[in-house]
Amino acid sequence: MEGSFPASSLHPPAVAPATTRCAPWVLLDSRAYFAVCKNATTAEATTSTGHMVKVSFCLSDPPAISHFCVFGPELKHEDFMMEPLVLFSAKDLVLLRLAFTVGPRSTHKDSRLAEYFLYKAGRGKPSLEPIPVTPPGTRNSFHICVLPSDDDDGEFVIADLCMTNPRSDYELHVFSSKTGKWTTKQLRLQASPVVKKEDLPGPSLDKVIALGGGAVGWIDLWRGIISCNVFDKNPVLSFTPVPMLEENERHEGNPRLFRDITCSNGVIKFVELDLRFKKVAVHNIKTRKTTKDLDSVDIIHDSELLFHKDDSCTDPVEYTLVDDGWKLRTCYRHTSWDYWRKGHTVDIDDILADNTDHSMLLPQLWDAKAGKSTLRNLYSAYPTLGIDGGNIVYLMSKVVYNDENAWMIGVDLEKKAVEVLVPVSSERVCLFKPDFLPCTFSKYLDATPR
Repeated sequence: MEGSFPASSLHPPAVAPATTRCAPWVLLDSRAYFAVCKNATTAEATTSTGHMVKVSFCLSDPPAISHFCVFGPELKHEDFMMEPLVLFSAKDLVLLRLAFTVGPRSTHKDSRLAEYFLYKAGRGKPSLEPIPVTPPGTRNSFHICVLPSDDDDGEFVIADLCMTNPRSDYELHVFSSKTGKWTTKQLRLQASPVVKKEDLPGPSLDKVIALGGGAVGWIDLWRGIISCNVFDKNPVLSFTPVPMLEENERHEGNPRLFRDITCSNGVIKFVELDLRFKKVAVHNIKTRKTTKDLDSVDIIHDSELLFHKDDSCTDPVEYTLVDDGWKLRTCYRHTSWDYWRKGHTVDIDDILADNTDHSMLLPQLWDAKAGKSTLRNLYSAYPTLGIDGGNIVYLMSKVVYNDENAWMIGVDLEKKAVEVLVPVSSERVCLFKPDFLPCTFSKYLDATPR
């Protein structure tokens, strides 16, 4: 740790530069690095502390992970409560959250009080614009979005939905670039009578997505989507449930390890990585030895052959659960439907991984028992859907669970084949705790070095 931050946050990883000047989309690490990095993406603004802050992006072709750096001539990493975050991206806009420890907008006493900045990649040189502070007493979440105007006039709105006490009561905070002001509306979810309180999303949401036409969805990946049209004068909240994981009715753990949801052209797509386990005997607690024990020992003592009253005819066995592969399942729905339609179901054993280039990069793909290259020798998590709603799902995979070296693997569900495989090396992936966001702002940039 350096100060209150891990050392990794001060040392950004090397990335292979994008092969095109304006990549159609990138997979962006949403947490910033504190490092000086100047290139054609660099933009600057003045913070409420009176300091200049600069933001630069280091972009690579997906599924390699791109990142961004935050720095300033007088800013040190100790001036921040936490790493700056990219919260959302739409078209050429990127919404950032910065939380400082000093100044008029100090966040030392209340980490919810943060400053927002809007990065604009289009219309010439990139720019960074501070957003006016939210009203006093506003609950600021980490799941806030920005939507550009459909008129392509440079205007935008920022929207944040925060739950109040009951699960059905919310506050919608909306900032309009046209008025330069925030407004707050009290909303109540009018769910169907068959929807129970336990079915509704909790206060801790997982992500936010644009649903098209001004509609926004705030997502609990275990339970479902709360949505409304943020441009409406009187927004109405609605609830869309998501399929439940069979072995996790209590909705425990981090769902992002196994699930993702995106929306493209009015179609919501859901993916789940369903881990499979099998029971394996690890210890037989019988008291008498048998001839089978000669497979593992050289000596059997007389005392180990005698019958005891507590011996059981059916020797109890202790079991453990071991990994036995996984399935990827997808389903989808149009925003106007009241049902999910089956997409793809692909088992790990049915996925072709016979690309020789991939095998040279990652020899551990070879499974001697199966006599072919497979993904079975890897730990995989964080299924991620692409930006275009296509059939490729990206997985973060490792040979060793707590290794700093990982691989981003793209599986084409239609072809049932590994489409792409690229290395990722960062301390942030050590314990499977990445947090990346598909973004399209890159196609509006000229990211050549200055």
